[in-house]
Amino acid sequence: MPPSFSFITANFVARQNNYRIAGWMEGDNAANAWFAPLETYSERFEAMLLEVKALGFSSIDLWAAHLHFRWATLQHVEIAKTLLAKHSLVVRSYAAWVPGAASDLHAACRLGAALEIPIIAGHIELVVTERAAAVAILREHGVVYAIENHQEKSIAELRARLGEGDEDVIGIALDTGWCATRGWDALVGLRELFSRIFSVHLKDVKAPRAEKTGLEFIDLGHETCRLGDGVVPVRAVLEELRTRGFRGPIGIEHEPEEFNPSNEIREGRERAEAWWAAVEIKEVAPPLRIVVVGCGNIADGYGTAMRTRREIQILGASDIDFSRAQAWTKKHGGRAYASLDEVLADPQVEVVVNLTIQQAHVEVITRSLKAGKHVHSEKPLASTYAVAAQLVALAEARGLRLSCAPVTWLGEAQQTAWKLIRAGRIGIPRVAYATVDWSRIENWHPNPAPFYAVGPVADVGVYPLALLTAWFGPVARVIAGGGVILPDRRTKDGKPFTLTTEDWTVSVLEFANGMRARLTANFYVGEPAENRAALEIHGDTGSISTAWFSGAAPVRLGKFGEKYRRVLPVRPAAGFGEWYCDWSAGVFELWRALRTGQPHPTSGAHAAHVVEIIQSVHQSIRAGKTVELTSTFPAPPPLEWAR
Repeated sequence: MPPSFSFITANFVARQNNYRIAGWMEGDNAANAWFAPLETYSERFEAMLLEVKALGFSSIDLWAAHLHFRWATLQHVEIAKTLLAKHSLVVRSYAAWVPGAASDLHAACRLGAALEIPIIAGHIELVVTERAAAVAILREHGVVYAIENHQEKSIAELRARLGEGDEDVIGIALDTGWCATRGWDALVGLRELFSRIFSVHLKDVKAPRAEKTGLEFIDLGHETCRLGDGVVPVRAVLEELRTRGFRGPIGIEHEPEEFNPSNEIREGRERAEAWWAAVEIKEVAPPLRIVVVGCGNIADGYGTAMRTRREIQILGASDIDFSRAQAWTKKHGGRAYASLDEVLADPQVEVVVNLTIQQAHVEVITRSLKAGKHVHSEKPLASTYAVAAQLVALAEARGLRLSCAPVTWLGEAQQTAWKLIRAGRIGIPRVAYATVDWSRIENWHPNPAPFYAVGPVADVGVYPLALLTAWFGPVARVIAGGGVILPDRRTKDGKPFTLTTEDWTVSVLEFANGMRARLTANFYVGEPAENRAALEIHGDTGSISTAWFSGAAPVRLGKFGEKYRRVLPVRPAAGFGEWYCDWSAGVFELWRALRTGQPHPTSGAHAAHVVEIIQSVHQSIRAGKTVELTSTFPAPPPLEWAR
């Protein structure tokens, strides 16, 4: 997946001094003084965020002078949190110099936790003076420390400062500009220290000037410039990062002392994105040749994710509205097929990615399997378990793979939570709570009728159902309640329609292993409600809190009777935000399975069992009694990187 290059807000170090500072602390002091007053904080912080957005960034590395842990009140933090959400900006790291006191580190970590910032990048003095105490504080708050190399004159010096052990919370924020200034090769350092690099500050610097200027960094030989204009092998660094699959923050840094760097930063970002995209990576196995069938709303998310995967080759797309297939292929690649028949007649097509509306799933899957194509389908697999089981049997009889969404349980947050459970961190898990507050579809979707026809359990409850059954196995019985609570609705263009399927449900699921879960799913509750995709797992000795949707969701672990504390993910997610999903994950895992001969995690049998649960929920509501389930499925393994 491509990185989202972030904007390091310390790029504005000289802004409050009209871009003329004689030393870093002059700009630092002026920025703190400008941003600290509470009465003007909202206006000034938002102005900065708007400028960052205008430069084409969707994430930042927040410099402490713009929200300092020593002067930031709860009101400051809440303002920052609100404005970041308003402008869809995510903070990837907190760029800070943290003095020696433990109280300072606690404060910096609390600020980071409040804004969901996983990394403090810079310098923490307590790590030098009392490393064990600092490590304990970092682990307590679920924050890691990335040492930014400034003074080190060699890779050996940086490695010595890094020290041994504590790899979970102490790593490196590799500043490529300072590598050059201090006389060592950033690319060599990247290769030798890669396993300990948490983030990268992508910076270029010019060759040192012969004459003195009176400007601190320029006279040190640290004159920053647009990426690609200086002496740092920036493009080679990016090639190395992509080849190695680096997933951490890559912040673009350019902090001149005598001019506004905004335009050069934008141009540097554009160069970096182009260089990243141009990297050629040798294939370990042939790519999976796929065609998308159904080019509705969700198809764009699939296309955006799949076209970044070198393991997936998009041959094209088909839709009953040919113009939609044309528009999709123009954006995501391949050719527009005139019909499903044309797709199935193409011998190059290995996999049909079925993104049609739910009512068309069975026909498309059946025809594709009979034509000898593997299938990855959007959820649910079918409207009834009997039909879903027939599809599974057809795939098995033809020797073909049938894969089915949801894929959100393959995300980094979810795989991390599952690993904690398997490791016994909460003891024996006995209770799960899953919330699906999916608001009112007609407020955002042009065609809400198909969603309301199947109801919130089939459309969205299917996500936590797939996750919980992957983790805890098949459900043995269901008892549920619910009904239609807002029957009369209107589409976006004002046309009235009436609901007949339950739009609000509460289900109690009893698993075959004794686990119990409560699932609330509805098409009624939305904003301002919070935690609309909440998931909690409770065990004998502790609990885990995360979300069932976003792979970038925070994961929190708490011992029984204590408070939750953030846990770092097994690996960083490729995206961010509460609604981030790698829609290509199921297709990617299907590629891996087909090329290795291993089972794929999103199996048809699993999806069919989830369909039986959905069907049982509605049966229970309408009959007013417990429903026994009969199906089972092979347990999927955790993903390789999360074992």
